[in-house]
Amino acid sequence: MTSAPEWATAQQLQDDEALDVVRLDDSRGLGVRTRQAFAAGAVVHRFAGIVSGDICQHSLQIDASRHISGTRYIGYLSHGCDPNCRLDMVGFVLVALRAVAPGEVLTVDYADTEDRLHRQFACCCGAAACRGWIHGRREAPNPEGLAWLAEHDAR
Repeated sequence: MTSAPEWATAQQLQDDEALDVVRLDDSRGLGVRTRQAFAAGAVVHRFAGIVSGDICQHSLQIDASRHISGTRYIGYLSHGCDPNCRLDMVGFVLVALRAVAPGEVLTVDYADTEDRLHRQFACCCGAAACRGWIHGRREAPNPEGLAWLAEHDAR
């Protein structure tokens, strides 16, 4: 089991001028856009929040029994099957996987950190290798997902 850095339980960090939580559109809801460029491998953001055993819509899994919520940006990252960032849940940082341009929506693969999702959903990321239905790494698609996948595989 990992242990969260002491500062990770703080409710707020100093404002981060590099990121904005914005409404992307009606289907995707809220997301995070960057105001500046980041090189591949760069730390995009250090995050903190409330660590507990509760899973909720905008929480992220730290380890098998703990989640972090109340983060300023991290809970609003969009899913991408070919993401531009990854979450380091030991160091509590968001790292660029490739160069990220100003104005770009930040994405992570939800299955990289989540054993099960608060809510499974149909993906609209547009990646060439899009999985179509997004669920946690230790759960199967739910009945809605199985129906969605059957319908979309039939086309």
